[in-house]
Amino acid sequence: MLYFISRLACMHQLIGCFMLWFGVSMDKNFGLLGVPFCSSKVRKIGPIEEVEVKLWVNHFSIKFGESSIFHYSVKLAQVSPEASGDLELSMADQNFVKAQLLKMLQQSPNSLAVASDGKGNLYSFAELPEGLSLLVSVRSRTYNASLQFKDKLQLPSDEHVPRNVLQALDVIVRQASSYEKIIIGQTLYSPHWLVLEDSNHVHVQALGGTKQTLKPTKQGLVLCVDYSVMDFCKPESRVLDLVEHLLKRFGRRNHLNPRSPALDKEEWEYLKSQLRGLCITVSYQKKSSEGKRDAPTVRKYKVQDLTAENAEQITFKEFKVDKSWELVQYYRQQYGEDIQYKMLPCLVLSKRTDKPNNVPIELCRLHRCQKYPKDSSQEPRRPPPSDERKIRIERMVNDGLDGPCRGGNRGEQFKISLDTQMTEVTGRILLPPVLKLGGSKELSIRLANRQWNLQDHKIFEGQSLECWGVLDFSGQETLFRDAFIAKIVSKCNNLGITMSYEPSLVHKSAMLVLSDPDKLRRELRKAKEAAEEKRQKLQLLFCPMSELHPGYKTLKLICEIELGIQTQCLLTQLANKEGKGQDQYLSNLALKINSKLGGSNMQLSHELPMVAGTRFMFIGADVNHPPPGDTVSPSIAAVVASMDCPSASQYVPRIHAQKGRKEKIDNLGTMCKELIQVYKERNGGFKPDKIIYFRDGVSDEQFDMVRKEELVSMKKGICEDDYSPTITVVVAKKRHHTRLFPKDENELQTTNGNVLPGTVVDTVVVDQSEEEDFFLCTDVGELECWERI
Repeated sequence: MLYFISRLACMHQLIGCFMLWFGVSMDKNFGLLGVPFCSSKVRKIGPIEEVEVKLWVNHFSIKFGESSIFHYSVKLAQVSPEASGDLELSMADQNFVKAQLLKMLQQSPNSLAVASDGKGNLYSFAELPEGLSLLVSVRSRTYNASLQFKDKLQLPSDEHVPRNVLQALDVIVRQASSYEKIIIGQTLYSPHWLVLEDSNHVHVQALGGTKQTLKPTKQGLVLCVDYSVMDFCKPESRVLDLVEHLLKRFGRRNHLNPRSPALDKEEWEYLKSQLRGLCITVSYQKKSSEGKRDAPTVRKYKVQDLTAENAEQITFKEFKVDKSWELVQYYRQQYGEDIQYKMLPCLVLSKRTDKPNNVPIELCRLHRCQKYPKDSSQEPRRPPPSDERKIRIERMVNDGLDGPCRGGNRGEQFKISLDTQMTEVTGRILLPPVLKLGGSKELSIRLANRQWNLQDHKIFEGQSLECWGVLDFSGQETLFRDAFIAKIVSKCNNLGITMSYEPSLVHKSAMLVLSDPDKLRRELRKAKEAAEEKRQKLQLLFCPMSELHPGYKTLKLICEIELGIQTQCLLTQLANKEGKGQDQYLSNLALKINSKLGGSNMQLSHELPMVAGTRFMFIGADVNHPPPGDTVSPSIAAVVASMDCPSASQYVPRIHAQKGRKEKIDNLGTMCKELIQVYKERNGGFKPDKIIYFRDGVSDEQFDMVRKEELVSMKKGICEDDYSPTITVVVAKKRHHTRLFPKDENELQTTNGNVLPGTVVDTVVVDQSEEEDFFLCTDVGELECWERI
């Protein structure tokens, strides 16, 4: 049995989604965000039976006036090698030559509708004349860029669209939509879609854009259009102004001026990370031998680095005249530019160390609109409310000048017809499950938002917490710490977790310790040894913190990997908060504590229908990749598996480091074999008869990789002559950008205008593939998150 299901945020969400399909709801905090409004169908109590709901989906039907696509590749031939020496054409220069050829084809007298994927492939609905070529000079070399015919593709008459045809059509639609757009990844931003909002930086503007993808669905080809907004630096802004803003954001209090102190090491590193990759222009006039200025020269460069020295410390050698210069003196004499900010480093604009090009920051401007550099300390932009997102999508699609397949008459040139109305579908709202709690009590989830709490209830199986301690990094007063301890002890015991009333140890530390791994390790060892002196084994260590800190990761590594101690970190401002919501906060902490101790918080009142009466195992897998720009760190593959049947509430992990940015999980078979062995040891020597493998974060083109490589690896690792379990594969697709909205206020919805949790759509807008495919809304929450299954 093999199912492929698309899009989820993490393995636990994926497992929760699938369990909800079977009849299980999990208490998480994500969903679609909307704005409150009055509706006749907004109610606190949810439906008591499965009902239908009318929805709008951001899929727009698209038609093509031609049925044949001609595929060409760009061939570069060197014309003048004698003038170039041994200089090789860089990838950027190759792209420049190809872009020039595309520009020539699109302009008169050719005026051809041609689309490029930026990798040397061209697509057109019309057969191009033979012999088209262009001479382009790059760095003293002349190249002849010509077209080479590769293939003729046909649009099929039936529903199934081959992947190579879909790829060609997607390139054409993107080309037809990119006129005067700013392209960031897969999103097209328009300088005309200015988003008005408060900004603390006058050189930043927010622009709206479209995330659009061509999709083959049950109703035919559609263009999925979603709304996006991003901050950009205003065009032609001074780099100096951006630098001042970035330093202020990093923590420098005083305004930047020519008498400001030089950057310290941390400021230099931060500025380097923020400026690297930006495109800038330099514009200054060089003096002639008679002292007059030549015509101004404007050049575009990409920032490669920052100089280690300040501008006033830099010296270099001018190769043409074999003369050494001080950089400040050079710009004064050669360009008449008196450098004011001598204490700042320069921008490194050349990759070549033998011919450096270092330019003072104050002489540079940003090239057109560029993405505003952000760092991890900034709060992410909140998505627009649900109804506002729907309106913005519709406005962009109906924009006759800037909308998808609209700008510059490109849609007409490619003979593309795009419907301006969203797709209407009928969804279903599934009923929530009945949960089994402590004392054999059952809990029916009746609220429309499908949320519930443990008030007047106990957890299903509470563990015992006898030896626990507190390592306080927050520096809070003893009174507040003792008050929290009393509250969490009371809450745990009320829920059925037997927790001793007095901690085995209470040590006071500081937030600064989290920044020093050696000091942190010593503090944690002291805590462990303090319990051992009392002949006790430390089961759990509470770690209050005054703020989020990067040292959290190091603490987890030392405690749970090196020392074998479970930890519960918490923020003091939340732990000491009084009033509404505090009881729920303490309950959530207690649930985490019980899970870490090996307990079971809840179980299903009824078994999962498709695996009832069998031994089964859930396996969840995902790969976490290093951040953009990191070419050194490995990717981390994580696999978790359920060990208890039928409750599936206890999990064992396996983690493996592999080559950076590799999506396929190496050694999957070995990890699954180890997990099945643990299952066997915990279940009386029996292995699972059925395995449900949840694979998160997979794109369309990687489905075959999961099916043909990961699944094969799993079978090879676990299957033996006398053991061959049934394996169900569930793939969660990433970045599908499909949004579902209630058709009108008469449809069942939440108080903020979103569809109810449990809403499922499995017709019209799903893929053409033979596998099961559906969208599922698992919870209600503050952030938009639709799960495609």
